[in-house]
Amino acid sequence: MNILWCVNILLPDIAKAIGAPLTPLGGWMESLSSDLAKIDGINLAIATIYSGSELNKVEVNNIVYYLIPGGHKSMLGKANSRHISYWRKLARDFQPDLLHLHGTEYSHGLALLTACPNVPSIVSIQGLLGVIEKSYYAGMEFADVFLRPSFRDIIRLDPLWNQRRSFRKRAVFEREILRKVKHVIGRTTWDYANVKAINPKVKYYHCDESLREPFYQHEWHISGIQRHSIFVTQAGYPIKGFHILLKAVALLKRDYPDVKVFAAGSSLVGDTFRERLKTPGYGLYIKRLILNLGLEDNVVFTGMLDAEGIVGRLLSSNVFVVSSAVENGCNALHEAMLIGVPSITAFSGGMTDMLTHKVNGFMYPFMEEAMLAEYIRRIFDSDELALKFSQTSRESTHKRHDRKKITETMVGIYRLILEDERCRY
Repeated sequence: MNILWCVNILLPDIAKAIGAPLTPLGGWMESLSSDLAKIDGINLAIATIYSGSELNKVEVNNIVYYLIPGGHKSMLGKANSRHISYWRKLARDFQPDLLHLHGTEYSHGLALLTACPNVPSIVSIQGLLGVIEKSYYAGMEFADVFLRPSFRDIIRLDPLWNQRRSFRKRAVFEREILRKVKHVIGRTTWDYANVKAINPKVKYYHCDESLREPFYQHEWHISGIQRHSIFVTQAGYPIKGFHILLKAVALLKRDYPDVKVFAAGSSLVGDTFRERLKTPGYGLYIKRLILNLGLEDNVVFTGMLDAEGIVGRLLSSNVFVVSSAVENGCNALHEAMLIGVPSITAFSGGMTDMLTHKVNGFMYPFMEEAMLAEYIRRIFDSDELALKFSQTSRESTHKRHDRKKITETMVGIYRLILEDERCRY
């Protein structure tokens, strides 16, 4: 069985092989691909766009990687004849039995479907831009969105409203892809409902995602934490709701002056003059918010963290928070729960399928920072509650993210689709 994946990023093995920068994104694809490559009868190829000038083929750890020239910007435009021709050449070389697209938000996936109309295909839902863009500003005020662009936004002509418009444009590819395919893999009620709204005839399969190996190997202990510390892994743009978390932290600071928020990723506020010139509009908004709320000593940007770095930060955290306005199924939350960090998330998107309120964590209404602050306070104040959430999180998440079971489920889905397609003819 020849399976061709279409992905949006360079996975770590191929990035290392060609000397490209590593990304912390896509850990579930890295884990699943390595597990699939070990199965007899599965030949896996993974293709994506890269910054080179020629179609390239590299084999690493029993996986064939195809690198299509064009760079990231080419993924944002319409599928063109050059990309389609690359996909056709690639398909002639690999002879795929099945196409598996990971994500729907870029045009190279549409180019693949156009190039190989007779090859069975399936799409794994990550997020759905057509739904997400409606909540892009995540409750920001009009003045902060439209009247206060940063220097970087002005120079690049890329203010917040343009970034939302980019989501809307890419949602066109998403709708076309979902209308073309007959099969979809998802994992939440939210992605099921929204996919069916676009294509009611599509066949939907449930499969959870494999997580990165380091997160299975560690367990949170309350004796090793930094008291009154909060960890968040995504804060870079409005939809992630970091501004709501900061407002909650300002309320908490009244009772816990030592409260700390650790945010993974580059500093949004800029530590040097050069960095401040590159600060996006949302970063400028966050900087003003930190100053206005008096949180200069309570917010730490950790820089980019690899899996081991995130594990270390999770193990020392009192609480993990997902404050997003919309999420399908946040793998960062799954990783935190797998380790056993007491977790809180907003009621948004598919998160109700990921966490059960008051059983293995707390959920709060997005935009209500007082509720978020109250739930953080309860975990800060009760080691008994924290330990309860830790244990129940680990139990439920280890069961959900059993890598062997997930790999078997995925192979079963592949076989069902191929059998279904054979029965059509």
